[in-house]
Amino acid sequence: MADNGKKAPKQVPWVTPVNCEGCGDCVNKCKKELLKMTETNIEGIFVPWMERPEDCIGCGLCSGTCVMGGIMMTEYVERAIERFKNQKPTINK
Repeated sequence: MADNGKKAPKQVPWVTPVNCEGCGDCVNKCKKELLKMTETNIEGIFVPWMERPEDCIGCGLCSGTCVMGGIMMTEYVERAIERFKNQKPTINK
């Protein structure tokens, strides 16, 4: 994350798709408009996901909005960023 000259945040969101009810409140709270509702491996089920996680400032507004525990902040910043970039949201059936 430091390759673009920005300082990495101390924490970033970690989405747990199975806990998300798909309300989109976290998407609406994102100051940088980085979270987008994205379809999971189950057709018609959408959860928040970031296409540009390296732009996240780690403010925590998204996780503070979620009452279901579907999105929480993690200090494993690099791992979370790689997950957003390289994986699609998945719900185990």
